[in-house]
Amino acid sequence: MNLYQGRALRERAKHRPAGLVRRVATMMGVILFVVALAHVPWRSLADRVAIVTDLRVRGVRALDPAAVLAAAGLKRGDDLLALDLERARQRLLLDPRIAAATVKRHGLRGVEVRIEERVPVLLVEHGVPWEIDSAGVLLPPLATGVTADVPLLSGPRFDALPGGAHLNTSAVERGLQWIQALSARELELGARTSEIDVSDPTTTGLLLMSGTRVLCPAWPPGVRALSALRVVLADLERRGTLAEEVDMRYERQVIVRPPEPVHPAGARKG
Repeated sequence: MNLYQGRALRERAKHRPAGLVRRVATMMGVILFVVALAHVPWRSLADRVAIVTDLRVRGVRALDPAAVLAAAGLKRGDDLLALDLERARQRLLLDPRIAAATVKRHGLRGVEVRIEERVPVLLVEHGVPWEIDSAGVLLPPLATGVTADVPLLSGPRFDALPGGAHLNTSAVERGLQWIQALSARELELGARTSEIDVSDPTTTGLLLMSGTRVLCPAWPPGVRALSALRVVLADLERRGTLAEEVDMRYERQVIVRPPEPVHPAGARKG
């Protein structure tokens, strides 16, 4: 036998018991570790750790953040592993006042909700005034008797329609085009208008905050014609004169009618 080979075999035999002990100890350690893991109260631990602790709502203007979270079905203490963010987003979109929404995780144990609210531009008759946005979506009141400070669209009624309905009638389209034209930066007449009357298919009547009634073509004319109205109104204000009616239904003409004189009781008109 080769001396080198014999010595190598003897050395290998010498170290075999130590290696066996090491492997047995390792296996015992793994078994004990598995047994320990089996006794860890995972459910209780998850209930304390894997939960939502931070909820944030972005983009709210008129809506209450707590109401937004309730609409999404989210609350602190929810199971992080069971969260369905897409379902929460779809629930938000069922609210007529929410035009768009995103729901995403925030940090380790948080959720962020970001919404885009519909902005009311007109009031419409619905038994009591309801609001519509620039797309004609019907918005129920935030609270009883609470409405936005925007003009009333007089003429059509929508008592039977639910919140979220899209009003695509010609009368609503007229009203929306008028408020858009009046609110142009060059004019800024929208805030001075309290009512837009579209009950007559040939004439639109504007009732101003001052009480002056403006008779207009059915559909809004160009900026030039509306600028002439703005100039006339500014001139009346500067002179401290109140107009009963301003008629701008005729091209390149603005007719101002002063208030009817008030006669004392029993006095005869000449």
